[in-house]
Amino acid sequence: MTRNHIVRNILVSRQPRDEYVKYVMKCVSRGLKEHHDQVDARAVRQGDDIQTKWQINDRVIEVTLKSDVLATLETEPFALDEVFIQAFERNDVRVGPARE
Repeated sequence: MTRNHIVRNILVSRQPRDEYVKYVMKCVSRGLKEHHDQVDARAVRQGDDIQTKWQINDRVIEVTLKSDVLATLETEPFALDEVFIQAFERNDVRVGPARE
């Protein structure tokens, strides 16, 4: 996974959480598109949490980002990538390297 810590640290400190989540989803989607024809991802705020919904070919995977995970982003800007990748692995979805 290509990781640019400087870019991520700048983005996480200057963007609203919702926008940062969408940025990470876009990066992860690029990695998914290396192995899957159709990839669509959406995010919706639900109180303090953010609900994400991924459609990968004919599969739908939902990942809820709890407020405690969102709170760690200042110190762990790649935490979301790991949350998404683990969810995909649990669902046997192959992921290529995410690109900034």
